[in-house]
Amino acid sequence: MRSLRASRAIQAGAVAMATLGAVTALPTPASADTGPGWVSGWLGDTAVGTAGAPARTAAFSISSSTDALHPRTTFDLAGLAGVATATFPDWCVIDANSVTCPMPPDATTDEWDTVNGTMPIVLRAAPGAADGASGTISYTTLADGLDGWAQQATVTVHAGPDAIDLVDRYVDNAGTGDRLAMPVALVSSGDQAVDGLRITLRFPVGLEPAAYRNCRYGAGDQLSTVVVCTIGDQLIPGRRYEVPGGFVTTVGAAAIGDKRIMQSVAPTATAGPLPTGVTFGKRDADQPLRLRQVGDPMDVIGPEHQSPSGQYFLRAIHGAYDVVALGAAATGVPGDTVQVQVGLRNDGPGVPDGTVSGDSAARLVFTPPAGTAVTRSPSGCWPIGGDEEATEETVPSGWYCTRPSGVFPAGETWLLDFDLRVDGPPGAPGGVRRADDYPRVDDNPANDAAPVTMS
Repeated sequence: MRSLRASRAIQAGAVAMATLGAVTALPTPASADTGPGWVSGWLGDTAVGTAGAPARTAAFSISSSTDALHPRTTFDLAGLAGVATATFPDWCVIDANSVTCPMPPDATTDEWDTVNGTMPIVLRAAPGAADGASGTISYTTLADGLDGWAQQATVTVHAGPDAIDLVDRYVDNAGTGDRLAMPVALVSSGDQAVDGLRITLRFPVGLEPAAYRNCRYGAGDQLSTVVVCTIGDQLIPGRRYEVPGGFVTTVGAAAIGDKRIMQSVAPTATAGPLPTGVTFGKRDADQPLRLRQVGDPMDVIGPEHQSPSGQYFLRAIHGAYDVVALGAAATGVPGDTVQVQVGLRNDGPGVPDGTVSGDSAARLVFTPPAGTAVTRSPSGCWPIGGDEEATEETVPSGWYCTRPSGVFPAGETWLLDFDLRVDGPPGAPGGVRRADDYPRVDDNPANDAAPVTMS
């Protein structure tokens, strides 16, 4: 058995490989008299390097109701024997292979009266632990009068070179025409040096990456640009590296709304195949993308970053754009079925982009003219105020439609065909309008709606 120690300070590093699992709520007591409220715990699996690699910090989260009495977690470390050692904060109580930790002293209460705390657990491979060795941390989160539910997290030892991305940056007030120095930073997190590194970046529509000699560029889906850069440097375990001056990125005229540039790092030998569906090519460039070593060696990698991927998030780029509603006019007499074509046109230059949220970039509402009923609607449209089996008493008041794409390119028109049955003489006109002001009210809201008439 390895000895346990309670640290006076958990050394904050830059990242952790821990991938946290789902929060599991524990059952409430049968009687509120013996311990009201609820409590839950959250600890995920963690991979640690063998001897020579920095330690990893797993972030254990605990939540409880404000009326839970003495919420706490008991950890059983017997399953880590020969695999890893664990170091806990000094406010935990250690007894042989058992550690009991109360709600962290810096826990906060949110707007739903839930108390939330996070506790760092520093994990390091045990002496002699080999690649692939695996152990468990068993833990039970409970409170006075509440029965705990035993759970487990797995700790696995991994040998070889590895890298973790350190970038998680949010930027406000970026505007079209700006040249940004996007940070690219990482730590060599394995027990062996990284001998060559691949950096993969995805730039959404409207953001233009600069050209570097050791990078390849290709067109990805949703009008994105995918960039793969190869750097031949040797990266020492525990050392941090960054691109001096950042990766130059221009905010183009098409940029509007939220934009997320994703980046990931991996040793060249284990990076795997290039992104599928992308044809890569070189661009004329004056200089290569380089890395430089920064800061002191890291003995403990903190919980702030937990994977080889990172992001650079630009919030609410204002941009200029105009989306125009396209109405229609039709002619018919009672008993006829006529077709109308309605839609939206993006006059640009901004390109609404829903790829950050995984949502559609354009929506509209179609209202048929009085005296008509929709007999056929396009895919991607749903009735408002009725259903597909509507009777005369439950006829939909309109139709809500979403464009089947995460982006709405400038200059593109989105058209939809509706079949209308003429039931009576012409009445009040219908219309088509933008369903929302995504990503903001455009520069000419007067053309966001257009009539649909029947004569």
